[in-house]
Amino acid sequence: MGKKQTSHEEIDPLENIYTVEDLAKKHPNLFTARQLAWLIKSRHKNGLNEIGAVIKVSRRLYIKKPLFIKWFMQQEAS
Repeated sequence: MGKKQTSHEEIDPLENIYTVEDLAKKHPNLFTARQLAWLIKSRHKNGLNEIGAVIKVSRRLYIKKPLFIKWFMQQEAS
């Protein structure tokens, strides 16, 4: 039988937090740092803020990748 993971063995939630630059480096075929910065700057209008995909600590902004990807996948061309 498989061993059930306990909470301290689960994936570190900080593994899903990215800076604009790091997310752009991780997925260069999808995003540039400028594109991501613009999306974050527009977060109050485009829905990223509403779903909680952006964290602001002091003056730095971070992206919660799972929520950002969920938002990204819901976008449609007009």
